[in-house]
Formats: sequence, C-alpha cells, structure tokens
Amino acid sequence: MLDRSTNIGFILGFTLIIGAIVLQGDIVIFASFSSFLMVSGGIVAATMINYSFEDIKNSFETIKKMMSAKSVDLRTDMELMRMFARKIRTDGLLAIDSDVANIEDEFLKNGMQLAVDGFNQESLANILRDEIQAQERQLKVSVKVLDSMAEYAPAFGMIGTVIGMVLMLQNISDPESLGAGLSVALITTLYGTVFANMLLGPLAGKLQYLSKLDLNRKEMFRVGILSMVEGENPRIMEKKMLIHVDPKSRAEYKKFHEELSIGNDRDKKLYDQWIEIQDEEWETLNKNLEMETGS
Repeated sequence: MLDRSTNIGFILGFTLIIGAIVLQGDIVIFASFSSFLMVSGGIVAATMINYSFEDIKNSFETIKKMMSAKSVDLRTDMELMRMFARKIRTDGLLAIDSDVANIEDEFLKNGMQLAVDGFNQESLANILRDEIQAQERQLKVSVKVLDSMAEYAPAFGMIGTVIGMVLMLQNISDPESLGAGLSVALITTLYGTVFANMLLGPLAGKLQYLSKLDLNRKEMFRVGILSMVEGENPRIMEKKMLIHVDPKSRAEYKKFHEELSIGNDRDKKLYDQWIEIQDEEWETLNKNLEMETGS
C-alpha cells in the first residue's frame, strides 16, 4: 500500500483531470481502449528492449517493496540499538542471540546475526558495505526503469496520434468524420502525457526519495552494529548514529534523553516490549513506556 502523501497526490491529480473533463464535456468521449493499448503496450515493449527481463522483474519487485514499506522513525531505531548496545556492553554479544530472530528489518537482522556469530569487525564492515552497495545499485536500476517508461509514454502517445490521423485522412472525403477522428487521435497524446506526468514520473521521483531514506537507515544500522562489535560505549555509538537523523528529530531525541531521571528503568521496560513496538513512531513508543511506568 502506498503512503498517505502518494495516495493523496494520485487522488487529487486524477480528480482534477477528471473534474476538468466533466465540467466541460462528457468523460465517455475520452475513453479509448485502442489509445490505451497503444501507449501502455508501447511502454512495455520499449522497456523490454532497453532492459533485460531480469532487471525489469527485479525492478518491479523493488518498486513494490519500497512503495509498500511502512514509514519508519529513525529515533525508534535509535532506541532499539541503544537498548541492544547496553545489553551487549553488560552481558556480551551472545546475550542478544535469542532476540535477533525477532528483528523485523532484514538488514539489521542479518547484520546483528553476523555480529553474534563472531565475524570480526573488518569482515563484517565489508559484508554490510557490500550489501548496502548492492541495494543501492538495484534501486538505481529501478528508478531508471520508471524514468525510461515516463520518457517513452509521450512518444507513444504521439505515435498513436499520428497513426490515428493517417487513418482519419483516409476518409477526408467525409468532412463530418474529420472532427470526431481528430478527437480520437489526440486522446492517445493525452494518455501518453498522463502516464508520464501523473503516474510514472512521480513514481520514479518517489522511489528515488524512498531509496535515499532506506539507504540512510541501513548506513545508520551499519554504524551501530560495527560500534557494538568494537565494544564502544553506547553513548559513542549513539552519537555516531545520530548523524543520520534529521536535525529536528535529533534535537528532540537528545533533549528527551537529557531530561530522563537518573536510574530510570526505561531500558528494562523497552526490552520487555520492543518486539511489539519496534515499528512504532517514536512519540507512540514513549507514550507506551510512560503508560507502563504509570501502571
């Protein structure tokens, strides 16, 4: 399922287009299966020529995964990493062995498992870096596929229009059919423009935006995992990871923890609940822990 802003954007955009049509005429005259087939089929054909079948398949799997991913709050991730770091600092890496299986993010789960399994820092750093780079390459290909499809759409709209006009001119002896024929021919250009500027282009931009957020999150996890393996103080790990959090959220996180009372047993409460709340917004996580304290 797409996120809220994407859904609102699509609804608003198509509502404006359809509303403009309905206010000025009949929406039925804008429906043309042949025009739709020309544009959509042409996009698919040109994309298959330009990219390998494997690239296209992987790209659409990546697009589906990224577009349906839950929104994440890096501050919640920070809380979990901070909790794990403190536990490791006290009891060692093997202390979280049973916890790793409950981590939902696959990158973090795999990285923590490698750390528990005893991989040295250099090997682990290389593995995590290679995984991030592989993900980055795949995301770039996926964005390029969508960008290419957005470029092809108007071209096939024009091709459909030219074909329609040629066919229309075959009946030039019938003046009454020219207006209707020209109208149908131009619909293909409309379809191509809508495909490019209301669907494929915006989706490419959204995927690029989401990919940057995802790679930043993975890099933050990488920093935290390596810090744990190195045995650094959790405060040092926290400072390194906070670089990847946006300034406003970073300031809120730091202020909150500076104001926590000494001896606060928040980590223990978090450890008891983290499996259920690891995907929560940071504010919601704090409220849950406060309610637990109140009870």
